[in-house]
Amino acid sequence: MRWLEMLSDRFGAFEAVAHSTIKLARYAPEDELSMDLLLADAILEFGDDLREASAAANEWARINSGGKR
Repeated sequence: MRWLEMLSDRFGAFEAVAHSTIKLARYAPEDELSMDLLLADAILEFGDDLREASAAANEWARINSGGKR
């Protein structure tokens, strides 16, 4: 579970670049972007999945520890 938390925390930088890329794509040609738009979308989707997995792991740990968390 701690690994998921660490990964979620550090993945935020990739998400920031992905958000910036998508916003910049409205004004700049694709060859000037910091990453491909498909990659940016995939990063944001993975970030959502990662947060869901982390929340599920926390819930599982809470249930299996007798609600003490």
